[in-house]
Amino acid sequence: MPDQLSPGRQRRSPVTRGGRPTLNADLIAAAMLELAGRDGFRAVTMQVLAEHLGVTVRALYRHVRDRQDVVDRAVELWLAKWPEPVLDPDDWRASFAEYCRLRRETNRAHPRALLVSLDEQVGPVRLHPRRLTAPDAFLGFLTDLGLSMPDALFVHRDLTLRLYAFALLVDYRHDIGQAVVDDAPMPRSWLDQFPDLDVPHLREAMDVSRTGPDEMFDRMVDDVAHTIIRLRER
Repeated sequence: MPDQLSPGRQRRSPVTRGGRPTLNADLIAAAMLELAGRDGFRAVTMQVLAEHLGVTVRALYRHVRDRQDVVDRAVELWLAKWPEPVLDPDDWRASFAEYCRLRRETNRAHPRALLVSLDEQVGPVRLHPRRLTAPDAFLGFLTDLGLSMPDALFVHRDLTLRLYAFALLVDYRHDIGQAVVDDAPMPRSWLDQFPDLDVPHLREAMDVSRTGPDEMFDRMVDDVAHTIIRLRER
């Protein structure tokens, strides 16, 4: 819900003006998340926010205390978007793949927001309960499959690291038109600098056909699924 204003303020500030939503703290936080998800939090100053929203910096400060307030609100908004898994141990491969797909979509919507802990000092935020119930459900799903809690935690951490790396190194670059970090061991231009260097395995690897992001993601999910199988058998 938007921040509550005084009755007089509410009468002077309709929900929309000229077909556009009027400025409020939630709208500012959503703009911060949109820009930070694309460019990183450090790139989003109050001036950048104001220009994006078509207002003055002074107008922003009528609704938020400072930039830290905006960052904290944006993080709260982002955490509220965490997907709620529907996990069925009796059809675990399919439901696990669907859970990974939902996590991918969430990360892909705001990929550089994943770096917020490196870019910002986030204050205490209001968590959406889903941010707790979702990982709890996933850990319960893994233990229902027969994994011990230490093994379930390993899978959870392993999957999270893979999903974050995939969002930043593959999907983000693909979506903005940059070269994707794929299974090539290095850029071809590096090899071209040393045409006479004896590195036959690297040259053979560069000639292997590459896979697209979707196939890369499916192979990654399948790899984690095989880890689950191995841990169940152990």
